[in-house]
Amino acid sequence: MNESLEGKLHQFTEMVGQMSLPMHQYLLASDPAIMFATGSYDQAEWILPAIGDILGDRPLKYLFLSHFESDECGGISLFRRKYPKITVVCSGFMARELPGFGYRGRVAVGEEGSGFSDGDLSLKFFRYPAEVHLRDGLLCCEMNSGVFYSSDLMFHQMRGEEKTVDGSWAEEVASIDSGRIPDEVRRERLKRDLLGISPSFVAVGHGACVRCRE
Repeated sequence: MNESLEGKLHQFTEMVGQMSLPMHQYLLASDPAIMFATGSYDQAEWILPAIGDILGDRPLKYLFLSHFESDECGGISLFRRKYPKITVVCSGFMARELPGFGYRGRVAVGEEGSGFSDGDLSLKFFRYPAEVHLRDGLLCCEMNSGVFYSSDLMFHQMRGEEKTVDGSWAEEVASIDSGRIPDEVRRERLKRDLLGISPSFVAVGHGACVRCRE
């Protein structure tokens, strides 16, 4: 399912598994456009035509990948086939591993505390210890739209058909516990860094998204 959520943010959702857990991916149809996660290979097969309908003749310039999981990057080969000049934005760890999965396209490494701007996009990156052996993945906030892509870090159960819940950014950050990041030092560092931004919308990998009140 493809749904417009917040401004130029589009959510793609598929229910998977016996628990019908929703897996979300997002297109921010800015200029240039950026995609957050590819979905699995099967998801990417229906997501890509929907992206084409939204963007029309405009290319998808960036693909942000938080970490290695099938719902995050399983469709990377299809995305590159459709958009051969696409740039994957990811952690240094993921950039080093991608050639081993057959990806040899453009890559931009996001460093903790850094970011870059391009047209309407202003991205800020945060280290996310999500990879195998707690190697660093990446989280991203698009500062102009106020959209924070939280990947698997933040989660709220969906209530019926409700796609979003109201919350506060401070409460979302405070809820990051050892079940989400077991390493206390890395967890507290990430929480400190996240309190330095004030996103208006949290785009989650699973469950309900969060509209952040003041």
